Amino acid sequence: MRTKRDHPQPQLRLLPPLETLIPEDYYLRRLNRVLDLSFVHAAVADRYSEYGRPSVDPEVIIRLFLLQAIDGLPSVRALMQRVQVDLAYRWFIGYEIDEALPDHSTLSKALDRFGDVVFNELFARSIAQCRASGLVSGKLFHVDATTIRADVDAATVGHASCADADARFGKFPGRRTAPGYKQHTVVDDRSRVIVGLTVTPANRSEHDEALTVLDQAVAHAGQTPEAVCGDAAYASGEHRAACEQRGIRLVSPPPQVPKRALFTVDDFAYDDSCDVFVCPNGEHLSYVGGVSARPKQRRYAVARSTCRRCPLKERCTTSARRELKMGSSPAALHRLRADSQTAEFKALYRRRAPVIEGIFAEAKQWHGLRRAWRRGLLKMKIQCWLVSAVLNFRRLMALGPHLGISPAVRSLMNALRRIAGALRRLPLMERLVIAPQLIW
Repeated sequence: MRTKRDHPQPQLRLLPPLETLIPEDYYLRRLNRVLDLSFVHAAVADRYSEYGRPSVDPEVIIRLFLLQAIDGLPSVRALMQRVQVDLAYRWFIGYEIDEALPDHSTLSKALDRFGDVVFNELFARSIAQCRASGLVSGKLFHVDATTIRADVDAATVGHASCADADARFGKFPGRRTAPGYKQHTVVDDRSRVIVGLTVTPANRSEHDEALTVLDQAVAHAGQTPEAVCGDAAYASGEHRAACEQRGIRLVSPPPQVPKRALFTVDDFAYDDSCDVFVCPNGEHLSYVGGVSARPKQRRYAVARSTCRRCPLKERCTTSARRELKMGSSPAALHRLRADSQTAEFKALYRRRAPVIEGIFAEAKQWHGLRRAWRRGLLKMKIQCWLVSAVLNFRRLMALGPHLGISPAVRSLMNALRRIAGALRRLPLMERLVIAPQLIW
């Protein structure tokens, strides 16, 4: 029989506590188990007066911003509308079902009041928790950058009327140019925990920011990695030399030398002791000055008379003399080129894209990092710290019942699981023989 349900009339009824309505395995419950915001009140204590009306609890404000980052909500208005109707959101911030919520303007004002310190601390503590749980191996890092579209009209960038004075034009997917910001990121290879993060306008190159974010990652991880992987944008003699000073192997493919009929830079040997290049005919190319357009580059050349009488000149250059333009650390670049041909280098580099590109895809697809929520470099940093902290907390949440178990015990448990799996694949009679021996 076909029926129709009438809309119920409002009735007075008693509701159970919100605590009983949230499933035990719900993601906000799991996040609440790993979330430690005990530092918040001390971090913002100097931002409040001792007098006046009672404020919204600062921890509640941080929890609200975490909710925005978790679901990638584009504005605080959309966030508060969601909190109004979502019981789990209310439970997460500690508000009862009939309790009046903060106004969305309170959150906007809180960003200006808090500044960046508390959000930076939240991100740093998410890394520390991952370290304490054994998630950060610290042996292999991956570095890369991603662009984030600014909330501004492209036609106004660079003008006094621009709503976001910090945004700059940068390259986005599809070779298009748009105003935005750039997040420079370092990720631990084993667990995909974000251990380093800086934010700049979109016109800042990955190469120029690499060492800054790498040093930050080393400080957060508490140890120096054996190697760091980056794409070709990070390949230079300068970076190779800087990484060698830090005891780190740079895994970044140097630019390919085009195959031509003339000799390429790979045909010239470099003598580090004399700072000269040796051509195929044995002549020395010495330093002759810099490159005006690129201050960090150096020019090496040989005398015109030497080139004029060289029997290999036709295979070397069509100019009056052969000249090489190199970076500030040509010896280190030569070592990088040689290292890039090894099988171990290529195997390490293949690990890069699935790890760090996957992190960027996760942040943009699920957590709203594709576009800036607010305007200004400071607000962009806060958004990036929030999203990165959420990603790190997700790694902690994945530990589930193993959270709090020491890394050594967890490693032993994993080894026992592998042994049990190997035993299950053996025939029954072999299991009966081997299992007692393992127990003994």
